Amino acid sequence: MERKITIEEAKVYHEDYQMRMLQLNEITGILPVKGRGIDSSSFYDYNVSGKISMQAMYERNKISGEDLKIFLHQLLAVIQEAENYLLNIHCILMEPEYIFYEEGRFYFCYYPLAKQDLWEELHKLTEYFVKQADYDDKECVRIVFIIHKETMTENYSLGKIVKECLKETEEKGEDIKEQVLYDEKDGNHSEWNVCDYDSSEHDWIKRQHHGNLIMEETENMWTPVKRLLNRRKKPKWGDWDGLYIEEEEL
Repeated sequence: MERKITIEEAKVYHEDYQMRMLQLNEITGILPVKGRGIDSSSFYDYNVSGKISMQAMYERNKISGEDLKIFLHQLLAVIQEAENYLLNIHCILMEPEYIFYEEGRFYFCYYPLAKQDLWEELHKLTEYFVKQADYDDKECVRIVFIIHKETMTENYSLGKIVKECLKETEEKGEDIKEQVLYDEKDGNHSEWNVCDYDSSEHDWIKRQHHGNLIMEETENMWTPVKRLLNRRKKPKWGDWDGLYIEEEEL
């Protein structure tokens, strides 16, 4: 039984080279897609059989540091694959509802009509990561901080960000252990346990507006995280309008 999601847009369907390239090739990490036109509308059907969306996967669970490492590594590989097939990388969707997961691999929707900037959309996705991060996972905290901070800069390099995030943390293990012992000796845990801070003391605002979650962040939100990272050796950190989404089982 095939399960699919469909993106519809009020525009006459035109099958360009991108769709032909996607149909003639099985591109790793890109969901199979079929395009069709009805009257003056275009429909793009994505086969998501056996897969779960990122949005659904983390609706009740938190994102771990290992999850983020896998995602970043595979996202970079998908972008490189798209370029190898002469596809416009800015057509790769970054919303959690369009990213799917199955058996250790993430899959992405390629939407030829997308009018977006991939790098800006990736930063928006990091805001979702901030919200869903497991703050009991210190590696997750480190990675979320890096990708959120670095994707705010202009002309950032995803490759460099991924390289930094995938660094082995073994060399930091002894430093962390020593710091914990030091804190225990002095009875000082306030700076280490960054996950225990009272979020009400910071300007992390979450509110509902017309059914959509709006998040506003300030520098204060990251203060306890920065405090944690500064205690370690510092690493070198170098809409579409009118879209309609449906799920259908055939």
